This record gives sequence, C-alpha cells and structure tokens, in this order.
Amino acid sequence: MKALCQNTGWYLFAVLTLGCGGVRPTPSARPSPTVLLPQQPIATPPISGSWSFKYSPGTISYQISRSASIELVSDSSSHRETATNNTHELLTLEAAADTGIGFTAVIDTFSTTTQGLIGEIQTVPLPFQLTGYLTSDSLVITRQGTNERCSPATSALIADLYNILTPFPTQLSSATNWRDSVEIAGCQATIPTISHTTRSYTVAGEVSYNGQPVVEIHRTDTTLARGEGGLQQHRVVLEANGTGNAIYYLDTSTGRITHFVLDQELAISITASGKESRFKQNAKEAFTAVP
Repeated sequence: MKALCQNTGWYLFAVLTLGCGGVRPTPSARPSPTVLLPQQPIATPPISGSWSFKYSPGTISYQISRSASIELVSDSSSHRETATNNTHELLTLEAAADTGIGFTAVIDTFSTTTQGLIGEIQTVPLPFQLTGYLTSDSLVITRQGTNERCSPATSALIADLYNILTPFPTQLSSATNWRDSVEIAGCQATIPTISHTTRSYTVAGEVSYNGQPVVEIHRTDTTLARGEGGLQQHRVVLEANGTGNAIYYLDTSTGRITHFVLDQELAISITASGKESRFKQNAKEAFTAVP
C-alpha cells in the first residue's frame, strides 16, 4: 500500500524544527493541554468465536486525541517536550462495484498544543478533504485537497485513513493472525521521506465496548524511515526506527471501527548541516466514533 506522509507527521514536524534550529530559550508558560479521554472498553476476558466483518456504506464521525513526549538526547544533555492534539474527522463510505468501497474523509478540527522548546505547530486552512477507495487488500488515495501537501493536518488525515480503513479479512476467528506492510513515500516539513511499516494482527475475541459487543484485534508494528532534503537553509537527514502496539474494536453489526488506540516508540536521528541530534519519542493516539 502507498501513502503520502508518515504516520507521525503532526509531531515529527516539531522534531524537525527543533533538530534544525537547536535548543531555544524556554518560552513563557502555556496553559496545560486538554487531552480528550475516550471511554475505555470493559476489561473482561475476550470471548472466543467467529465473526464476519465488512465496512458498510454511510457516514461516521471520529474524535481523535493524540499526545507525544519528545526527548532530545545529545551531547550528554536532555530536554523533554510534549505535544497534544485533538482532531475531528468525518468519514463517508460509498459502495463501488468495481473498486470495493469509496470514501470521502474530511478533517474540520485540528487543534495542537505544545509545551517546551519546540514552539507552535503550523496551522492550515480547514476543512480539508481526501477521497479514494478501499479494496480487499489496499487503500488508495485518489485526490488530495488544495491544502499544503505536507502540512501536519494533511499528514495526520492520511495516516488516520490507514488506521480506520484497514483491510481486514471478511471472516475473523479467535487467534487468527496475519500480516501486511505499508510503504510510505512522502515528506515531513518539506523533507522527502520513505518509511516502511510491517504490521502483524491477531484476533483476540469478543469484548464489550459502550454496552455493545465488539471484536478486539491486536496489532504490532515495526517501522523504519529515512528522509533527506533542505529545511530552513539546512541540509537535513532524518532516520527513525521503532515499534508500536495497537488495538481495534470492530462492530460487526454496523461494519464500523468504533474505537482504536495506538502506542508508538521511535528513536529518531536528525543530522542538519553536519550536526546530529537524537530523539526519543513516545506517542499515543485514540480514535472514538461519536454521534
């Protein structure tokens, strides 16, 4: 599968800015960020069984919360930054006889708060829209909006689609497992990048979420990424590697992903004009279907 931006774009833009600009004086205090806390599934042992799942036509709204802790570790010094983001997205699915199922995705809210040295994330005009289609084994984005291709909002929406429009087997059974991979060629803050993520899935079983039975699926990721280009009059080389763990909650009766969570750890190296900066990044994302 192909995408246009890395799945950590909204905060990697901040890392790139810090890596190229160096450590700046601590800014004046900002209000503590508000992080949306989605309802968590009931912690009960999953029930074994078999289920059928297929994405259904219609419109679904997602509230998405993200948080990232970014630690600069270089030359025996250590600095920690944080960023949080709340996003609202509207996903409309339509049956398409020859391509599977078509989609239109609109992001109409994208609010980011940072604390520490990385400064503010760039803003972009909203709403922003993408269209494409999902087949049995791939996601294809056919049209981007007129917004800047590598803005944090664009990167986030593209990455979100690869999470909430994941190709699943039609038939799911407890303990079933499979793998896929995502090859991503795009950019981060004007830096061309290529990343490769291998994803492994296991069906855990049926649990209860918001009073409804859902199928819980676990995913583990391994990611490698590299980019090289110019930023702020610097020649920049970016390298990243890490792992992630995700959980899907599928409502088989409605053909929807009702909840999705992702934890990711990355080690990032940015070399700008011959000077290397190393980062450790821990990120969390939570997607919740809302009325």
